[in-house]
Amino acid sequence: MSSMKIAHVFTNESGGYGNPVGIIVDETRVFNNDERQRMASESGFSEVVFINNIKARNISIFSPKRQIPFAGHALVGVAHFLHKEYVLPVTHMVSMNNIIVVKSESELTWVRGDLSILPPWNYEELANSTLVDTISREQALLKKHTMVWSWIDKNEGTIHARTFANDWGIPEDEANGSGSMKLAAHLGKNLIIHHGKGSIIYAKSSTTGFAEVGGRVQVFAVK
Repeated sequence: MSSMKIAHVFTNESGGYGNPVGIIVDETRVFNNDERQRMASESGFSEVVFINNIKARNISIFSPKRQIPFAGHALVGVAHFLHKEYVLPVTHMVSMNNIIVVKSESELTWVRGDLSILPPWNYEELANSTLVDTISREQALLKKHTMVWSWIDKNEGTIHARTFANDWGIPEDEANGSGSMKLAAHLGKNLIIHHGKGSIIYAKSSTTGFAEVGGRVQVFAVK
């Protein structure tokens, strides 16, 4: 059985926190789609990425419930993994025939996505960070794929957020890349999002119909 690498994506400056994503190199197609779906559902992660072809940068992303074309933290994680593990220049990846642009800036890995292929997110703006932090488990379970957020400093573009998607098999997501992208596009601002317990996400409003998300990555372990 192929081993699973675990990348923590959108860590803080010290490499802490971040959202884990499972990464499996499966160029010989050891696992069919049903097996891939089962592994993603049992992983405990919000996504597992299967690398179908290293040279072509072709990947498949599976959430706990289905294959999806885009997941911000999964794409940032696998782009960093391919660059570090195989010493490859990674300028793009291909997911379900969609080309995802990749770039690196200092210690950050960025992906640029077409907003039309990003999953839908609901948004709930609260008055302050304390209200974001005090959402109970019972309240969270009632929210359907919702990012709850508040401004930390509107002028500086800093935000505090948490994401809940129990209806998608993800009770709480430590760091939500695609939701951050869509929020940046909606607000028309570059954002620094302090997400979950301590993750940091950078999001940019890009050209019309596109947005970018970036962050730090730590590849930790084999499962």
